Parts: sequence; structure tokens; C-alpha cells
Amino acid sequence: MAFLKGLLKNYRLIILIVSLAVGCWGMYKKPAFIERFALGFEDIKFPVRSSLGMAPEPDKRLVIVTVDEPSVNKLGRWVWPRDVIAKMFSNLSQADIVGLDIVFSEPSDEKSDELLADSIINSGNIILGFFFRGEATEETTEQAIDYLENCAYLNYDIQGKYVGVKEFKFAEVNIPIIAESGLTCASFSTEPDVDGLYRNYPLAYIHKGYIFPPLAVQMMRYGLDKDAELVLNEKGVKSFKIDKVNLKNSSYFRLNYYDNVEYVSAYKVINGEIPPSFFKDKMVIVGVTEVGIYDMRPTPVDAVTPGVSLHYAALSNLLNNEFLTTSDAYDYASIVVLMLVILAISYLRKQHYRLMLYFGSFTLTAGVSYAMFIFGNHWQHEFYTMAPAILMTATLESFAFFTVERKAKEVKKAFASYVSPELVEEIQKDPDKLKLGGEERFITIMFSDIRGFTTLSEKLSATELTSMLNKIHDPMTKVVLSNKGMLDKYIGDAMMALFNTPLDLPDHADMAVKTALELIRTLHEINGRFTEAGLPNIDVGVGVNSGPAVCGNMGSTVRFEYTAIGDSVNIASRLEGLCKAYKTRIVVSEYTLAHCKMQFLTRKLDSVRVKGKKEPVAIYEVMENTPENKAIADRFHEGLDMYFARNFEGALAVFEEMEAAGDATSSVFTERCREYIKEPPESDWDGTYTMKTK
Repeated sequence: MAFLKGLLKNYRLIILIVSLAVGCWGMYKKPAFIERFALGFEDIKFPVRSSLGMAPEPDKRLVIVTVDEPSVNKLGRWVWPRDVIAKMFSNLSQADIVGLDIVFSEPSDEKSDELLADSIINSGNIILGFFFRGEATEETTEQAIDYLENCAYLNYDIQGKYVGVKEFKFAEVNIPIIAESGLTCASFSTEPDVDGLYRNYPLAYIHKGYIFPPLAVQMMRYGLDKDAELVLNEKGVKSFKIDKVNLKNSSYFRLNYYDNVEYVSAYKVINGEIPPSFFKDKMVIVGVTEVGIYDMRPTPVDAVTPGVSLHYAALSNLLNNEFLTTSDAYDYASIVVLMLVILAISYLRKQHYRLMLYFGSFTLTAGVSYAMFIFGNHWQHEFYTMAPAILMTATLESFAFFTVERKAKEVKKAFASYVSPELVEEIQKDPDKLKLGGEERFITIMFSDIRGFTTLSEKLSATELTSMLNKIHDPMTKVVLSNKGMLDKYIGDAMMALFNTPLDLPDHADMAVKTALELIRTLHEINGRFTEAGLPNIDVGVGVNSGPAVCGNMGSTVRFEYTAIGDSVNIASRLEGLCKAYKTRIVVSEYTLAHCKMQFLTRKLDSVRVKGKKEPVAIYEVMENTPENKAIADRFHEGLDMYFARNFEGALAVFEEMEAAGDATSSVFTERCREYIKEPPESDWDGTYTMKTK
């Protein structure tokens, strides 16, 4: 038990240690099943940079001459006749260097092969291409190895028992007559990452004991007339130097892709539309971009990227020394820093503050990573920084939920049985609200009561009565809550609801009147179900008033409940009682209607002085907005105007007409008019009617 208590006490530290261990392990191992997600997550930096228009510009000396769709349409399917290709090479003779992302591994006729070989020799600037195979049916011939030997690295140092550079057993090379004609040759093989996308460019491959450079490196060597220096060990390339480039501890470098790549159609080169002088002092890569020939590679910037573009990007990266650098030390440090920040945030008491700061921390981490990429060509592995931190955050919050916040749920469960869910949330946010006392607020109060419930209770058993009451209160309570009201209490068959407390509700008067109308609609649905079940129908009366009231927890220190008290509450209760007197279902005070912004159909019922109050209050009936009800309201107002003007005979005629048409409220005024005709009111009568009962 003591161990468990200690564990619970130090759970944050334990979660931090475990999360750090997981994060550092992932960063070190980069397991394939995680790397697939990590690579895609980190690749988002490329489209973000492009959308901001901040992608780097490639070296202006570089051009791709492409076997594209227009070229194939004009000159026929690839591979073209040797004389056509020879003409293209002749027109590229002014270029500094020409690298081929193509291989002539199949002979044509002898004359055509000689013609092409002569063109390559005469150009004097062509680096032939070849590629490696993992599997093949034929070994590389001794003659081919002799040609390849002249293409290998010369200046390298091996430090260790073996070299950790990838080795291929097979190679697809040029036919002898072509192989002898080139300036040199280079491999154009590249490899995808675990998710199939091409992101990295090799510095060296091994074949038959020789170490070969890729096409981009070979073009730089011969284009700048500078050799590369390699140091190799068991892990691969320990260092690679050429000109200003100095790469360390990797056999590959991550490609820094470009948005603007200069392509020139091979057809335009062959037919002279692009003059040979255009290529003077340029470094040209010849490759295929026609989709039908399928030399396409999926990359982070495009799912269909021509393979020749990889060599273009690599060569420009080398010439401009703008590699995407990375730092293991920075990646590990970012994991530690972010997790310590998450740990500090977890001590905050308010959950919404914690969530905001968690989100801010992750956003800042991503923002820093993107900024370093865009402005400094630094490639941070932010997935391995953020993923374990997110795991840590989720674990901390889950632990808090199931342990610390479990008590809050218990409080909520206990209080929810007799107060509204809104009030429970308020209590959870500020437990001090449970103190006795309250605050004065301007609120709207609604009372509803089931008509004839006492008589109904005499006809049903206790079980039937309880079941029936639940079937009434349940849907009506839902109406109150759906309109943002607070169910204050049930008083037997009556219900009291408050609007604009304990939470602010700017349109509280509208919501209360809307609730009253919906309660009457719900009443019809309830009666429909009761009729089907063989139960007696019910009727309700609803009173609504607005005004200041003291709201808060009332009672004793042992037992208290949230409610509202004051004259406005008493008036609302009296108005509910007036529903029976005026034979209507909804009675609303002038104070409530004065604060309504919604347009409701109403008719003024009277100006009354309720029991226990000296000041009169104008009362209204709220009606469903239909043409029939509007006609009733208009005609009733005609009679009421006569009534207040002491024209009781005229008013009586109107009310009798309406009573005969089925308006029960008019019967109240026919009786009054007859009384006033027999015994007129005092000369100072202002139309106010004093209620003698509640």
C-alpha cells in the first residue's frame, strides 16, 4: 500500500521518465513501422515552404534535357534511332558537362552504334550512365568491369575492417562501343525509404570491389575538375569532401527539393529550336520524363516525380552547398525540453489552461522546426520530438482524469440528482459557490402547474400516479433545459424554472416565453400518449415574470439548495395561478415582454393587482402565431379597449360573440361586464382588477 501511495504521489516523474525513454529509443532506432508515419509527418514542411514561396532556387548552370511527351509524339517511341540521339549530343557539345540518366545497354546495328559513339567522342563532355541491380541473370563481364574501373572513386581512405557502403552484385552497363566513347560513367541508381518515397541521394555504392560515385557527384567532379575525398568505415561514409562540400557520417544526403526546375524538350534541341549556344557553360542532365516510359519516382513534393529530377536536385545541392542538415544532439535536446515543459504545465490546476498551453507548446515546437527548415535548411525530426510528448500529455491527463478528477465526478453525480447540470458545472469550476447566500440578478422565472392534479390523484393508485407524474415531468424538464433554463425544483405537481442564473443568458426573457409555448406543444404530445394508454388527459398553466431576485444557495449549513427569492418570484407564482382565473394556459407579465426581442403573438388579458401586491401589473397571454389566433387577439383587444373605456355594453357584445365562438377567456369578461353594467365601478377606476385569491 505504501508503495502504491508513493507511486501515485510521484506519477508525473514516472510518466516523464518512461516517456523520455520511449522518445529517445524511437529517435535512436527509428523502427520501420514508426518511420513510415514519421517520414510523412515531417514531409509536410515541403508544401508549407512552397506555399509561402520560400523554396530555394536551383543553380542557374543546370538544365534538364528531357525526353518528354512532345518529343515522343514528334520522334516516336523511346529508344530513338542512334542518329537522332547523336544529333542531340552534337547540339549539346558546348555544355560544360552532360550527364546521362539513360543507358545504352542493348546494341542497335553496327553502323548506328558507331555513329552514336563518334558523336559522344566528338562532344567530349558526356558522362555515360549505368545502374545497379539487386538481382540479375547475367554477371558483369570482365570487359565491362574494365570500363567501370575508370569511373570509380580514386581518392578514398578505409578506416576499419570493412566498408559499410551498400554493395550491388549486378550492373546494367553500356555496350562496349558506347562505354569506350564517354568521358567517364556514373551510376544513376537511387533507393526509396521504407514508405517507398525518394528522399535521399547516395554518395557511393560498391560493385565488384570498386566504389562508384552517383551521377550528380560525378558531374561535379568533372564539371569543376575537382576530385572528391572519401573516408569510409564500418558505418559507411565517415566523411565526404569536394570543393566547399563537407558531409559527415552518412552514406546518403537528404535532398533539398526545388519548385522551379528548368526543363528543355529534347525535340527542341534536336531540331535546333534551342541553339547549341544556349547550353554554353551549363551542366546538362539528359533523362526521360514521359510518363509512358515510366522513369518516375514518388517524392515528398510530388507523387509522380521524374527520376532525372533527383539528380538535378542533388547536383544543385552539391554546387550550392545547401544541404538539409540534421543534428542528433538537437533532436534529443528538443525531446527533453518539450517534455519538461509538458511536465511543468501538468501542475496547473485548471484543465482548460493546461490544454491551451499543451497546444501552444506543440505549435511552438512545430513552428521552430519549420522556421529552421525554411530559413536555415535544418531538418529536425519533429515527429520523434512531438509523438512521445503527446503520449506523455495523454497519459498525464488520463491519470488526472481517473484519479484526481474522479472526485469531481463523484460530486457531480451527487449534486446532479437534485440540481441542474449547468449548476453542477458552475460548482465544479468554483466550489466556493456552495457557501450560503447569493447575489442579486435580473432573471426570468417560470412556474408551471398541472391542473386538477388533486382530483386526478384520487382516481389513481400511488404507483400509477408516480408513473404518470414522471411521464409528464420528464419531457417538460427537457424543454426547459434545451432552452438553457435551470430547473429549480419540483413542488409536487408544479415545476419552477429560472433563466439567467446561475449562468448568464442574455435572451433569458425570450427563452422563458419560448419554453412556455413549447411546454404547451409538449402537453398535446403527452395527452396523445395518455389517450393511447387509457389514461386521463391533463392540462397545465404556466406563469412567467421577469425581475430582480436574490439567487444562490439558501438553507442551513447542513442542508441547502440553489434557488431564487424575491417579489419577482412571488409574482411569477401568482401569474401561474391566474391561468385558471382567465381560462388560459400561459400568463406572462409586462416586465417579461418588455425584455423580449423575439416577436411573439400576444393578447393583453388585464391589468391586475395580485394577492399581496399593491402595484398593478399588466398581464398577457402568449399564443401560437397562427392567422386564427391573430384574429382572436385583434377582436379581443377591441373588446378590451371598450372595457377599459367603461363602455361595458359594447365590450359585452364583443366578448359574448367571442365566447360563443369558443374563446373561454372572453367568458371571464362577459361576466365582469354584466356586473359592471349592474353596478358600475368607482369614478376613479383605472381598469385594474384586484385578485382576491392566489
